[in-house]
Amino acid sequence: MNALCFHHSLVNKKIPILVDSNDLNYYFQKQGYQTILFDDYDFASQQLAFAVISDYGYHDRLMQLSRTSKSTIIHLLAVRYDINPQIIAYSFEQLLSCNLTQVLELRAKTYEQIAEVEDELYLSDHRGTKLKCLLSESLEVINTEDELEPGSFYSISEMLESGIVNIQSDKSSFSLDGTFCFDGIIYACANPQVRERHQNALTYLLEKVNSSQEKYIHIKDNTINHLILDGKDETSILLEMDYGLERNLSFTEIGFGCNKNIEKNLNWQINSIMNQGVYGTHIGIGMAQKSPYIDFISQSIKII
Repeated sequence: MNALCFHHSLVNKKIPILVDSNDLNYYFQKQGYQTILFDDYDFASQQLAFAVISDYGYHDRLMQLSRTSKSTIIHLLAVRYDINPQIIAYSFEQLLSCNLTQVLELRAKTYEQIAEVEDELYLSDHRGTKLKCLLSESLEVINTEDELEPGSFYSISEMLESGIVNIQSDKSSFSLDGTFCFDGIIYACANPQVRERHQNALTYLLEKVNSSQEKYIHIKDNTINHLILDGKDETSILLEMDYGLERNLSFTEIGFGCNKNIEKNLNWQINSIMNQGVYGTHIGIGMAQKSPYIDFISQSIKII
């Protein structure tokens, strides 16, 4: 099965939704979906399912099952972002309303554009962004395929973007330098310890960004030097978090969102993974395991 078939089946309520709470079970049943509670699902079955995870315990079990499952699972890991029912509903509605045919075509063209770059990619916009992206000979990319392999797990976000990551090491795939103007942020915490230590700072940062008109970051040698909000240096907000436990303030991802439909009712007040996929460019720090992952997202910077 390919991604388009999955999306068509989800929109038409032809596949089950795997949930980990009674509240989610009630919500999706009310929408007319067949639901299965996580504890009742047979991961040995060779079927396709959409999973919405709101609890860290089930999140960890899902990650472990990804090694042995026979099912193909596309997941929304709400627990990494926000488990507020209204935000989960927002994310789900954005997924249903996206034009996935258009998204996948744009994603393929973006990857083709990246493949044609010899070593340096330059990005700019009308607001003053001037960003140089130095690419390595061998790139770690997120997902270039439309086909969904049996037994594999996929995030909804990887369908909506073309992305390059520095997983192996700092600057293993890319390195950034310059100025990046952005519109909003999202953040993710892969475990409760990271969330407990940083939730207050992350909430403050999200609100501060959304209340600011001018927002940009200065980057040198793939690392944030300054975070500027309405003319004030707010880098200390980031420095007070535990980024020294992972990669400091170096960038671990550059991605190009391919979802144009979300522009119609995009809400930057909401910490939703779906906002990451908006047509434009996002760059992220952290790896979410020991320190928060934060994406800085621009709608005005486009590779195509």
